[in-house]
Amino acid sequence: MAEEPSAYGGPPTAATEARLRAALEELEASERRFRTLVQNVSDLIIVVGGDGRLQYASPSLERLLGWTPSERDRGLNGERIHPEDLRRLRSSFVHAKPPGPNTPVTTARTMHKDGKWRWLEFSVTDLRDDPSVRGYVVIARDVTERKDVEEQLVHQALHDALTGLPNRALFLDRLGLALSRLERRPGLAAVFFLDLDYFKVVNDSLGHSAGDQVLVAVAARLQSSLRDGDTAARLGGDEFAVLCDDLVDEGEALQIAERLGAAVSSHPVPLAGRELVVTVSIGVAFATRADQRPEALLRDADAAMYRAKERGRARYELFDNAMRDRAIARLETEATLRAALDDGQLSLAYQPEVALADGRLVGAEALLRWKGSQTADGHDGRPPSEFIAVAEETGLIVPIGEWALQEACGHLARWRERVPDRAPDRVSVNLSGRQLARSDLVSVVERALEASHLPPTALCMEVTESVLMDDIDLAVGALKSLKALGVEIAIDDFGTGYSSLAHLRRFPVDILKIDHSFVAGLGRNPEDAAIVRAVIALAETLDLTVVAEGVERTEQLEELRALGCERAQGNLFSSPLPEPEFAELLARA
Repeated sequence: MAEEPSAYGGPPTAATEARLRAALEELEASERRFRTLVQNVSDLIIVVGGDGRLQYASPSLERLLGWTPSERDRGLNGERIHPEDLRRLRSSFVHAKPPGPNTPVTTARTMHKDGKWRWLEFSVTDLRDDPSVRGYVVIARDVTERKDVEEQLVHQALHDALTGLPNRALFLDRLGLALSRLERRPGLAAVFFLDLDYFKVVNDSLGHSAGDQVLVAVAARLQSSLRDGDTAARLGGDEFAVLCDDLVDEGEALQIAERLGAAVSSHPVPLAGRELVVTVSIGVAFATRADQRPEALLRDADAAMYRAKERGRARYELFDNAMRDRAIARLETEATLRAALDDGQLSLAYQPEVALADGRLVGAEALLRWKGSQTADGHDGRPPSEFIAVAEETGLIVPIGEWALQEACGHLARWRERVPDRAPDRVSVNLSGRQLARSDLVSVVERALEASHLPPTALCMEVTESVLMDDIDLAVGALKSLKALGVEIAIDDFGTGYSSLAHLRRFPVDILKIDHSFVAGLGRNPEDAAIVRAVIALAETLDLTVVAEGVERTEQLEELRALGCERAQGNLFSSPLPEPEFAELLARA
């Protein structure tokens, strides 16, 4: 048999043949090492073709999910991914990139062969242009235990071990959120401090086990007597607290106090063959201003509770009885606010919204200001929480809201004309509950857009989570109408309205704005980091954009970036600026 010619036309030399054999042996050895590595690595390696079909699954598939590699098509189809996570996982393929130092990861629940859900962390790399792969390479690892531990730690840190109720830390946090909501819309919150009557006698005579039974029974009765969104907490010992916000007036709070007392004493608590009637003394303090401190309100309610003890127990007492003075002050504010609207004393300030990836100014939130007014102590400028609350109560928020919408759209149009390459992509305007309930809402928005010649995508309407939860069906209908118009929808102060995932999925929203109270502890409080991480994960699940509010410190910004937050606003970037100063900011950007 004749020798094959070499590359130069002659027969191959012995040296050439040796090099070829060595190269083949090295290639075979490399392939053996690769097969051994893939077959023994603990992570699951999957190859998905460009057509979406599974091409390969490593043997770890059986260890992680119970399916053999030959059953890959059954074990890894879309039906095995949790419905709430499927969209996010598919998005990771759409946005997959070639190999690099920072391959993004996403988590999704995947069904084990035994029918149970397991949390897997996926990283997807786009190798469709690699001729040896022609598809996506997916690395998956089981993070179920980590997820479970995170949830347990968050729950343990914020809940009482005996009753399962929120503890003091979580109660004060929710009270702070209720106070912060008073900045943007009117309302009344009430704090109820409850102390069981003669509880020490129960512990001393029947023992701590009986005392624990009483505490658990009282906790259950308090929970059953509250509205959705109210908070009952155990502060320690036999002390409980209840927070009810969005109350109509003080009279409703008094009815709640009576209901709480009746619920606790409604029927005896059975204790090892005995029946014990439990009563409670209640102190009530009212939150009407955003500048009130949660600890101070709880202290006021505690003081009122002691007065109830002194006056005979099994009753409630109010800390603040000066309702008449506040009513007069509100009437005066209403009259001056009407004149302010007519006289052009209202103005808008704008706070930038920044993309964390590149620092670009992408949006501006319009905030209402009352120029030329004076507070009771003679300072210029009334706090927004004061006059916006009155505007909500009186209905003035409707004409004020329409004016603010027209003004904000006009300003954005002017910025786009003057600095087209630096103007924000959109302007955000707050939408009150009264506006949301009006049948002419869409036409009001249309008029503002037409007058400013802006496309609907240049406008974002922000609605607080609590407003949405007040009347879910009404909110869904109104937001769908706005969404059909083409404007963006944001849920403001997210995390403060206690909406469920089922509720959230009904709202046609684009953006979740994490309330500043959660952002405040970033870099210092791991509990706040866990809450923010959960909100970001929820947004990823629903394919929503996340904006963090109230960013004040560099460490908050760094942690938000690490958590994958997309956008942020706060005084770290800029405080709210009057329109002329905001326009100057854009010109300098």
